[in-house]
Amino acid sequence: MIRELRARGNALATDPVVAAQLRTQVHTVLRRTSERLGSVADPARTETDATRTTSDGADVGRARARQNIHPADSLLAATLLFDIALTELAGAGRDPAQVARALNASIMGEVVPASLTYVDVLIERLAVAHTEERLGISRELHDRVAHGIAAGIQRIHLSRLGDGPGSERIDEALRLLDSALDETRSLALDLRHSVGDKHLDEAIHDYVADLSPDPPTVEANSYGAARSLPTGVQEEAFIIVREVVHNARRHSRGGQIRLDSHWLVDRLIISVSDDGIGFERDRIRPGALGLIAAQERAELIGAELTIDSTPGTGTTVTLTISQPGGRA
Repeated sequence: MIRELRARGNALATDPVVAAQLRTQVHTVLRRTSERLGSVADPARTETDATRTTSDGADVGRARARQNIHPADSLLAATLLFDIALTELAGAGRDPAQVARALNASIMGEVVPASLTYVDVLIERLAVAHTEERLGISRELHDRVAHGIAAGIQRIHLSRLGDGPGSERIDEALRLLDSALDETRSLALDLRHSVGDKHLDEAIHDYVADLSPDPPTVEANSYGAARSLPTGVQEEAFIIVREVVHNARRHSRGGQIRLDSHWLVDRLIISVSDDGIGFERDRIRPGALGLIAAQERAELIGAELTIDSTPGTGTTVTLTISQPGGRA
């Protein structure tokens, strides 16, 4: 099997370390297949074997992802192992159908958990890449764009020292530049924040703590035992919350925003409420595109985003993530 994989240029056979890991996997699959064929069903033993299989397969998946081995190489090895082992084991007088079922169960016991952890590692890499990208954009906004706007404002101030004709137009230009500078700084602040190794709850509180004290102010509260969610879910949920808060600070015209996180047994509910002007749900107001993007992000992670708003009574946006699970 190793020779055939090597002849095909399969990464599992060309690297000595990985080839040794593959041999261990093959021995494990064959042993478990023999156990399935020769042992009487024992619920306690079956449960132990299943737990051990999942653990071993999960370790393999993480290793394959970190070794940058394409899943196609692993699937080819699994196919070859099935064909070769089926011929050998069925030739010993056993029922071929029974052997095939036992062999398939043993191989899938490795492949399935390995595939799941392989994907988990890739998602973690993607989250890190997104974080680095956001930090790079944040630095560009702060160091180049915001600096350029500030320099432009300074030059306009210098040009109007004489207070001659056209001063009104200059005042308007200054107001526009001041607004653009504030928005750029706000975006740079937003982009610097992500979940990373934190709990989502901690990342939200850090983000709120860094917001400017200008109204509307933001108050963050958390109820229940916070826990980590899957990496992709945490990052998307944080971006949603950040976008909703940013949208409320820009457009609500309110004095305060309240951000509440409720950590329940089977779900996480995060609500962002402002005391601003509100809006008609059937009318898209300026800035509502941010809420539409937040809804799309929520759908991607299987969450629900609801928006409750009435003119004159403010807006409440609620994000619900069902069965978040994760580790404490």
